[in-house]
Amino acid sequence: MKQNNNINQEIARIKNLPPLPEESVTILTAINNPDISIDELVKVISASPVLVARLLGLANSAYFGCAGKITDLRRAIIQVLGLNLVKSLVLSIVINLELDTSKCPLFDTNYFWSHALATAFIAQKLAIQIKEEQLEQSTVYTSSLLLNVGLLAAVQCFPDKTNEVLSRSDRIEGTVSKLMTEVVGKTQYEIGEILLARWQLPEVYRVVLKEFRNKNFSGKERKMIELLEFSHWLGAHVISDKEDQVIDLSDMMQALALPKKDLDKVVEDINNNKDNINELAIVIGG
Repeated sequence: MKQNNNINQEIARIKNLPPLPEESVTILTAINNPDISIDELVKVISASPVLVARLLGLANSAYFGCAGKITDLRRAIIQVLGLNLVKSLVLSIVINLELDTSKCPLFDTNYFWSHALATAFIAQKLAIQIKEEQLEQSTVYTSSLLLNVGLLAAVQCFPDKTNEVLSRSDRIEGTVSKLMTEVVGKTQYEIGEILLARWQLPEVYRVVLKEFRNKNFSGKERKMIELLEFSHWLGAHVISDKEDQVIDLSDMMQALALPKKDLDKVVEDINNNKDNINELAIVIGG
């Protein structure tokens, strides 16, 4: 009974996280509007100088290879970033600004966002190759960036326990989920679903997190979950320079109907962009 009470108390902390500030709510409402114009989005984002500065930093990063200095947000969206990518990046930056990770010494913000970006990069590229209707590129990209958002929430709500988890886990072997359940009572994915519900983000992202480890789930998001699981795992190896330790991928590739030549090309691309991805991660993490 005591263990159950402790778990309930931990989850209550997440459910009781402060609501998003009005400015952030306005921004998230805007980026979740599929019909918003670039001018309208620029106006909303411009209310946050920090957000504008980070987006311009991203537009000028080596990752995008833009010739000349970009100093105007509208130009950054039209010529460099694109509307859908801006929406995903804005969501990541807003969440990073709202959740304080400073009290957890072992939490590595740069690695967190490098892994998230690598996962998004891989998942989006593979979604193009797989060519299935339910794998809409912008949704896949955003879902990838949000996949481990529960870890950010855990770091803020119970930094000591999350620090314990990180001290006992391995980035590659995937022990974080098991340890989060043992120490906190929920995986980071379940915690993330609670956070997204608290902040009223679109249902598709909440379903992905809620069902991420549920092998019996057969809803319309199943294919995307399989893609994200594959991309998340592969991204961790690539970012950690351990892709040579990746074991046989044939079962997962078969489930995704993914030819090996397509995967090899994506891995090559991400390796060529690894430094640029790390630079993006630093900008997002502030």
